[in-house]
Amino acid sequence: MADIKTKDLIKKDVKVLNKAVVGTEKLKDNLVSTKQRVSNDINTKDSAYETGSDTIIGTSEYVSSKVVKEVPKYGSKNVKTTKENIVKSKEKLRVIKEKHDLRKESKTIKSTGKGIKNTTKGIKDSKKVAKDAQKIARNSAKNARRTYQMAKEATKRTIQTTKVAIKTTISTIKLAIAGTKALISALIAGGWIVLVIVVVICMIGLLCSSIFGIFLSGSKTSSNSITMTDVIAECNQEFSNKLQTIQDQNPHDDYILDGNMASWKDVLIIYTVKQSNGLNQQEVVTIDNSKKTIFKQIFWDMNEITSEVKNETVTEQGANALEPPKQVQKRVLHIKITSKSIDDMKLKYHLNPAQLDQIKELSDEQYASLWSGVIYGADEGEYTKWRQKGATWSNIKIGNTSSTIGDIGCLVTSIAILIEKSGVSTPMVPFNPGTFVEALNTKGGFDDKGNLQYAAVNKAVPEFRYVGHVELRNKTREEKLSLIKQYFEQGYYLAVEVKGATPGNQHWVAVTGINGNNIIIVDPASNRTDMWSAYEWNKTSQFNYFKAK
Repeated sequence: MADIKTKDLIKKDVKVLNKAVVGTEKLKDNLVSTKQRVSNDINTKDSAYETGSDTIIGTSEYVSSKVVKEVPKYGSKNVKTTKENIVKSKEKLRVIKEKHDLRKESKTIKSTGKGIKNTTKGIKDSKKVAKDAQKIARNSAKNARRTYQMAKEATKRTIQTTKVAIKTTISTIKLAIAGTKALISALIAGGWIVLVIVVVICMIGLLCSSIFGIFLSGSKTSSNSITMTDVIAECNQEFSNKLQTIQDQNPHDDYILDGNMASWKDVLIIYTVKQSNGLNQQEVVTIDNSKKTIFKQIFWDMNEITSEVKNETVTEQGANALEPPKQVQKRVLHIKITSKSIDDMKLKYHLNPAQLDQIKELSDEQYASLWSGVIYGADEGEYTKWRQKGATWSNIKIGNTSSTIGDIGCLVTSIAILIEKSGVSTPMVPFNPGTFVEALNTKGGFDDKGNLQYAAVNKAVPEFRYVGHVELRNKTREEKLSLIKQYFEQGYYLAVEVKGATPGNQHWVAVTGINGNNIIIVDPASNRTDMWSAYEWNKTSQFNYFKAK
């Protein structure tokens, strides 16, 4: 009899485990699909009011159907309460919208009555009708532009509010992993305004114990908690310190940095599947010291640094234009970064078939924006993926030159990134490096060599203006860092030149954050995020700074 009971218990456990696995697989793309659904709703509405109400109602219907269908498998009683609240909120919104529509219809009837009277008068005086028609047309155009701008502003505010609510809710879910059991009740108590977001995040919460929990690892649960973004910043700092130590310990006249760090996305994917072991054995939402150690070991396994000092004959330009170039002997320090790819790590770590399947899933392009959120932290906007090459705008000409954005557009791409990050209103719809350059072209934004005329930036985007320029040549690393921090913390937006600004060799990046001694960037030429791990600090030559209204 005892053996039979033991056998039944094993069967039951296996059944529950299978349900969890199936549930995770069914729900793994809800976040992406919900994001796309909300985006489609926003883009198809004509007014700020309709956008807000219809998006909440539509998303409520979609999300509630998903939750009601999937969550009962996990035995959650509180979801029933959540559904009832959704229904009540949806009904309230519909009533409000119906009243709003009735008011609109009433106004329309009144306007129609006035229109009939005006038409009668217009028959008596055809010239006045013509003038009135022209005036009405002009006013209609102005009103249409004003309505569009209001809708755009309302959409931006809605997105910002949504981000704040999502971050708060993610933190609550992470606390739930640590032991909080009253998640849904606590969230519902916050009010119906965030109800839709709550339900979406509840679905994400079901994924927290799977590999997809890595997408929530960039948010803090408390002031002293560790996030994946923090760990990435620490790795960037350690990498930068190692480069500096090599320079300090090897006397040299000049040095060359060759190679690039491994992609952060690749490092994160390998960490995730290694923790999971293909079976979701370890959750990857939270970070502790043990997990940090594992992550850093993977980072250094994927980034090898070697160095060598060579005596070389190099050509140097004379002190002035009249003095001819000369040959000199120099000790050149060569620092080489050898990075490993995901394929390299598959072999090094002998990953199993289940882990290989997880790598394939996490590498899917649909998760690109979610990876940006983990790597960049708060900077999770679309602009973190803007590049001067390989984009739809890459072949747009710079001014009257034959060069394109893909050829010499690193500066204007960096400024476009800063404009989008600032959140100011722009006349260009949609706004991106391509539409920005097209606007600059109509404002005399470039000289005959393709050099940017900074006054044109303010003409193209009136709410974002060029303020000034800071020279960094011949300054120490500490002095450069101090100046960049000073302007960044004063609220300026910085575009920094990182290759020495020598003839034919310059490159600009957009500064999006500072974490300790790390300068966080969006690079128009690569996916690198730490400025002085990607480029030699002594070649950082200058920066331009801008102000948003």
